[in-house]
This record gives sequence, C-alpha cells and structure tokens, in this order.
Amino acid sequence: MHNPSRNISAPQLLKKLAQFLVLVLLFEGLLIAVAPRFHSGSVLRIAKDSLFLRVGKDSSYYMAQADLAWQQHPNALYETVFFQRDIRFIYPPISLVLYRTWQAAAWIHIPPSVAMNATLLLALLGTMAVAGEFLLRLLPEGTVRESTPGDRWKIRVLVGLLVFVFLPLIDAYNLGQVQTLSNFMLMAAALLWLRGSRVPPAILIGLTCWLKPQMILFLLWGLLRRQWRFTTSLLITFLAGVFLSGAIFGWHNTVEYVQVLRYLGRRGDSMFWNQSLNGLLHRLMHVGSPVTSFYGYPPFNRAIYLATVLSSAAMVLLALAVPMLRQMTATTGDFLIYAMACTMASPIVWQHHYGVFFLVFLLWIPQALQHRRALAILLPIYLLMTDTWAPFTPLMFTRWSFPISHVYFGGLALFLYTLFREQPKNDSSRGDVLAHGDSSS
Repeated sequence: MHNPSRNISAPQLLKKLAQFLVLVLLFEGLLIAVAPRFHSGSVLRIAKDSLFLRVGKDSSYYMAQADLAWQQHPNALYETVFFQRDIRFIYPPISLVLYRTWQAAAWIHIPPSVAMNATLLLALLGTMAVAGEFLLRLLPEGTVRESTPGDRWKIRVLVGLLVFVFLPLIDAYNLGQVQTLSNFMLMAAALLWLRGSRVPPAILIGLTCWLKPQMILFLLWGLLRRQWRFTTSLLITFLAGVFLSGAIFGWHNTVEYVQVLRYLGRRGDSMFWNQSLNGLLHRLMHVGSPVTSFYGYPPFNRAIYLATVLSSAAMVLLALAVPMLRQMTATTGDFLIYAMACTMASPIVWQHHYGVFFLVFLLWIPQALQHRRALAILLPIYLLMTDTWAPFTPLMFTRWSFPISHVYFGGLALFLYTLFREQPKNDSSRGDVLAHGDSSS
C-alpha cells in the first residue's frame, strides 16, 4: 500500500486533528459573522438542531405521499404521485418497504416518526464509528501499536465531531433524509473493502440501490477490476430488490420507475441544493427556479442535457481508466474514486449525497497534517464542502451564481486530486489503500 501517514505518533495526530477541527469551526463561525442574517442556513445551526434531535421529515413525507398514491392507484404509482401530482418521490418502489416498516412500529406502540428518527440516528452514529475506524486503519502499524486505547478513542471522538460539522453528512440527518442510511452503507462498504472483504461491501452497495440506484454502476467497476465475488454479490442483491419490488408493488410500477429516471436525466434540476454540473448550468443559464420546487422541474434544455451526459461519461471513464494506468486498481483508493465519480455523474446530486467524500478526506488527512503544502490544498477543498457558504445566498439570482455550487467544486477538486496525486510509499502500513491491489478476488 502507498500510505500518506508516515512517522506520526498518536499524540501528534490527536493534536493536529484537534487543530484541524478548530480551523474548520473558526471558518464556519466566520461565515456566520460575515452574514449573520443567514445564520439559519449555516452548518453550525444544522449541527445544533441535530444535537437536540430536531430532525425534519423530508424522505418520510415523500414516501407517505407515494404510499397513499399506491393505495389509491395500485397499478399507477408513479403516474399518480410523480407525473400527475408533481410530488418529488424519486425513490424506487422497494424503498416503501422502509416506510412501511416505520409505520409497523406503531404495532408495538412506537410512533412511526420515532422509529424513523431512531433509524437515522443509528445510521449517523454508525457513520461516525465507521469514519473513526477508517482513519485508524490508515495509520502505520507502529503508530497504532504504540498508541493507547485512550488515544484511539480520542481519535474516534475527534473524527465524530468532524462528521457532525461536515455538511453532506449532518445535513442528510437534519433533513430526515434516507440518504443518511445510504451514506452509512456506502462508507461501511469502503471500510470493509479496506479490511479485505469483498462480498459484504457488495451487499451494502446493493442495498443503497434499493434507495437510490446510481451506485449500480459499481457492476461495471467490478467487472473491469475482475472482482468476481463482489460483482456477483452486488448483482444478486440488486436483483433481489427488483424482484421484491415486483412482487410487492407490481411489475408495472417497478418498470415505470425507469421512466422517472429518464425524466430526471433529461430535465435535471436547477435548485441550489443540486450540486452537480447540471445544477450549475441551469442556474448560470437561468433555466428554472433555484429556490423553489413549486414550478416543478426545469424544462428540457438540449445544451445542458448534452453537457451533463458528456461530463458524466468523462468522469466515469476517468475513474475507470486512470487507476488502471497508475496500477492502483481494486484498492480502497480506487474504490473511493469510483464512488465519487458515481455520485457526481448523476444529473441531480443534492449536497447531502456527498457523504462518502468524507472518507476521501480522511485518506489524505494524515499527510495534510504533516505537510503544509498538502494542507494548503486540502483545507480549502474541505471548507468548500463543509458549510453552506450562506453569505453567497444573495448571488442566487445573478449572473454570478456559480459560487452557489461550492460543494460541487470542492467534490470535483477532491476527485481530481485523488485521481492524479502521486502517492508517497510507506512500508509499515497496515493494509492496501492506494497501491496495486489483488484483482483476482
């Protein structure tokens, strides 16, 4: 493995990680000081509300509307809820199993809202645990061996605090988004891959496709990386969701979901939450409203559509080809690069879809904490992604609206940095992260 964390002791890492957290908090506080009237949109406010378990019902609202439409029109789920009622239920039908599970909690006298909040809270806590363990697995074996249990727990706590003020992760929880579950499962899959597992990561990625299907592109990655157990397990998990969907919600509704994806792919979205090239172009060209979904999705724009398709294809091809040229295929770095590409290749990428990028920052943090040049590159990228940058809100309706896409710019910069940055060698590392991996699994 090529690992960027050489010759750093646990106490040194703790000190520098705490300093990094302080820098992030100071920056987030500065944004509030610059534009106090936009404080309600800051990540610190989001974190505060989340700390007191003040969580929204974003996903459950749309699921409730879809469930109602299904009961009223069993053979026309999406025709009713999405195309006629203009309700943004963009999950596959199988996702309603999760909603029905929350509703079933009432049988044991647990309010469905409490069941939902408990599910998302456990997913957020699981995300913190996964991130802390991921960083510890990146450290040289000597660093971990010489550290105390207290040191390791302090590292986990600091990473957990960073998770709590990292916009894509905490915003998903605060909104009441099932993306909190998807973030957890995808990040857990990356940790399991780092630890040498192949089947469990595939199952977890397959389960994320039951909620949002873009990670099914990992089938192509698995085939080209000759990861047969991974590819087979992912395919089986995905097909299990498809057949379960057909059995419960009907094959018409299951197949009709493809029309929803086609519609979204052609239209995209101009909302400021859409942190993709598609959203950026819609806002720059003033196609659709950036602040409300009242008017529905923006009209089809051929130039935006072609630019989105070409950029998405280029991103996926880069993520497939460059690691092969750099002899780092089937490594954790390769895994995360492709996860980033699959995320940003979608025409609609809400800011809370970027959760897995946090692990990529952890991949580089040991090096950034030891080398000022690396920190000078990675800290600005991190700051682009870790807050809402509320002071830029007044630019929403101007020709200078591009700063609104700061999460997209940060994600793109991190993707390219990880894709092309030369990795230093470390012979004392604990696992295969960025070096040439075993491709025969």
